[in-house]
Amino acid sequence: MVRDKILEALKASGEPMSAGDIAVKAGVELHRVRPELFRLMGEGKVEGKQMGGQMMWALKSKIQSEERYKKMARKLTS
Repeated sequence: MVRDKILEALKASGEPMSAGDIAVKAGVELHRVRPELFRLMGEGKVEGKQMGGQMMWALKSKIQSEERYKKMARKLTS
């Protein structure tokens, strides 16, 4: 699955990567990587930051994701 390959590539890298670098490392066509990165970002699994004129992608830390879910839970229970 494309998303698993993307997540594995980002995990192996340990630092932000461009969509092109992710495509090469994951062995997936670039046109399939870009939309999947935005889906993963929407799910809170990756984050994208503009660096040096291009978007760089990295795994979102578990701490940030956990805080997001805690905030959502507080909203739902209050």
